[in-house]
Amino acid sequence: MLTTAHGELRADKLLVATGRAQHTQAGTGCDGRHAHPQGAIVIDPGMRTSVEHIYAAGDCTDQPQFVYVAAAAGTRAAINMTGGDAALNLTAMPAVVFTDPQVATVGYSEAEAHHDGIKLIVAR
Repeated sequence: MLTTAHGELRADKLLVATGRAQHTQAGTGCDGRHAHPQGAIVIDPGMRTSVEHIYAAGDCTDQPQFVYVAAAAGTRAAINMTGGDAALNLTAMPAVVFTDPQVATVGYSEAEAHHDGIKLIVAR
C-alpha cells in the first residue's frame, strides 16, 4: 500500500524499471576522455567517436535509446565508415509507448517550439 496526498494505492505486484547502463570500457578502444558521465560513448552527428577510426551506434552511445534511433544511427555509421557523409538528425524523432491504447509523439513539444521562437497553434 502506498499513501499519497491523493489517497491510497493498493496493488498485488510492483514493477520497478530502473533503466539501462552502458558497459563501454571493454574492448572499444575509447579511452573514456570523451565519455558521457553515465558511461555512454559520445558521438558526433556522423556517429564518429573521439577515436578517429571508431564509430558507435545504439544503446552504447549518448543518443536516445530507441530501436529506430539505433537503426538510423547504424545506417549512418555504415555509410560514413565506407567513405560517405551522412548525419543523424533527431529533430523529428518519434517516441512511442506500446500500451493499449498506444501513445506516440513526434517533433517539437509546445515548450520546445516556444523556446525556439516558433509560432504555433495548439488545438485540444
